Amino acid sequence: MATPTLILITGYARSGKDTLAEGIMSGISPKTGWALKLNYAAALKQAGNEYLHGLGLDADGVDFFEDSFKARNRAFLVSAGTLARSINKDVFALKFVEKCLSFTASHGTGVVVCSDWRYLNELRVAEDHLLRLGWNIVTVEIRTAGLEPANEEEGLSIGEIIRQHSPALSLMFQPDRAQLIKAEGRNLARQLGL
Repeated sequence: MATPTLILITGYARSGKDTLAEGIMSGISPKTGWALKLNYAAALKQAGNEYLHGLGLDADGVDFFEDSFKARNRAFLVSAGTLARSINKDVFALKFVEKCLSFTASHGTGVVVCSDWRYLNELRVAEDHLLRLGWNIVTVEIRTAGLEPANEEEGLSIGEIIRQHSPALSLMFQPDRAQLIKAEGRNLARQLGL
């Protein structure tokens, strides 16, 4: 039986994380089994949707998974996420691992690609729960030349990852290289035997 794999991608906002994830997903062989793009923020977005729907705000377009709605209401997600992490810093990491394990339980071995790895504890929780079950965890950092952190918190959290973990693969691109980033994602999937 193949080894389930988790690929964690970190980098500043607009560095190409989602583009790299898209390339990886498109490069995964059907023989590998299933492939799922799952982000840590999924649990927060779902909770935000449930909050709004619980208030009867079920209008079209009221969905934190929809980019324009999320962008307009980012402050709510940031505040809700900060509150949740202040109560339990591992809350989103634990929900993420729970989803990974649920998917493998129902679908067998496959690949999870995460393009929003922002905190070191997210890796630690994944290691604590998945490595002992035989998962392979691959960490990737992506950078775009000239791109700085979107805010101080992003600089601190991603800086901590780089200083204390040193991702297995570090990629650097010039701005506006989406096709090259996707191609690198497909190559990475092949290199990993996915």
